[in-house]
Amino acid sequence: MAKINTYPKIDIHTHVALPEVLALVKNVKIKGKEPGKQHWVPKSSMKGHAQQSVFPAATLSKPKARLKHMDKMGVDMQVITMNLPTPSYWADGETGQGIARQCNESIADFVASYPERYIGIGTVPLQDVTRSVKEMDYLANIGLKGVTIPSHIRAKDLGIKKFRKFWAKAEAMNMPVYIHPRGFTHDERLHEYFLWNSVGQPLEETLAMTSLIYEGIMDDFPKLKISVAHGGGYLPYYAGRTDKAYESRAETRTNISHRPSDYLSRFFYDTVVFDRDVLALLVKKAGDKQVMMGTDYPRGEIEEDPIGFVKKSKTLSRKSKDRIMGLNAAKMFKVKA
Repeated sequence: MAKINTYPKIDIHTHVALPEVLALVKNVKIKGKEPGKQHWVPKSSMKGHAQQSVFPAATLSKPKARLKHMDKMGVDMQVITMNLPTPSYWADGETGQGIARQCNESIADFVASYPERYIGIGTVPLQDVTRSVKEMDYLANIGLKGVTIPSHIRAKDLGIKKFRKFWAKAEAMNMPVYIHPRGFTHDERLHEYFLWNSVGQPLEETLAMTSLIYEGIMDDFPKLKISVAHGGGYLPYYAGRTDKAYESRAETRTNISHRPSDYLSRFFYDTVVFDRDVLALLVKKAGDKQVMMGTDYPRGEIEEDPIGFVKKSKTLSRKSKDRIMGLNAAKMFKVKA
């Protein structure tokens, strides 16, 4: 008789938009059109973005409202995150920490409603690294199991020297870090046709990963657990070009001594790629222990059948599917499998 797999099916890519946090962000005003000041959804996409989801608005803020959808999808647990709006990162450090603190406490309360169904990860005001490091201690103390950050801070790449204390703290705490972009920093050419999302966000993820690689973060902090949304953007599938540049251009080897593709197995990824051939390539490039199931629930481009998306793959082994659907996430977030 075949062994029955009883591990929890875990969706690592879901969002909330908590009103008490949004209320604080409304008090932060930013002016100018410098890179990094763009709001997440440009005006050209506002109407379609609001109408897109098949899930009711309550799913963004009410814990109970999500449960029936999770059950229908076959998802046992969701990882709960909130992408702070762009103005949060242009606030002064004290204000930014206040927004992050409210977000962390609200997510902890959200998770506490159904702790057997939800895993919470918090956020930090990364424009102020000192305050961020302190906030990491706080969010861990209230039971959150990781931290989410955008793909840049005020158009500054994540691998630069300014953020090294953050990465050192994340490694020291063994705290998972989840990178999720908010639009694209240079989106003047991407306003139409939803390109800011379908093309721009994968570019942001690619830039975040390459910054962490080329600036030496992945070498200097080898125990980091960094997950990247949307299957890691473009890098896992086009790393051959970065490898060729590494071989031929000395400047690419300033801080690293391995090909960029050698670092792909150091990151973690979700399955929000919408193409089983792409999923199979991701597993081939990064390894089946580095990929975890995700949906992007409940807004945006959502994988509404995450279990089926993985299970119906004709190229992945049963062991790989089990790891992707829950075992990898259970290990990362210390959930009993």
